[in-house]
Amino acid sequence: MIGVLIATHGEFGTALLDTLKMIIGETEGMVSVPLLSKDSPENLRMKMEKAIDQIDPKAQGVLILVDMLGGTPFNVGIQLATTRAVKVITGVNLPMLIKVVSHRDETDLDALSLDIQQSTRDGVVTSVELFKKK
Repeated sequence: MIGVLIATHGEFGTALLDTLKMIIGETEGMVSVPLLSKDSPENLRMKMEKAIDQIDPKAQGVLILVDMLGGTPFNVGIQLATTRAVKVITGVNLPMLIKVVSHRDETDLDALSLDIQQSTRDGVVTSVELFKKK
């Protein structure tokens, strides 16, 4: 099973994970690591490394979902991707988490990353687009 680490500024990731549990129930191999105002990038890296070890004991791979491109959680995730079996995806949101949980047991890390990226892009629409399709 592919592990999932949600790394965000503040408790945003924790709230997303709690909401996911409300919708689909308890999930294994998922954890949120918040970047708090007191945390340095080095401290966040240590917390993320500990979380990866916890959710991926067999080194099958971890998907790191972060809130924004270029932020500290993203930058630390990219650093970790140079030495560990992880992929980083920006723009974490609830539909993304539901898709990840639904497909992480049936594919590998590379394929899941690409699928999540595409489905997330396809899931961002405006009401104008919806009404034009009808």
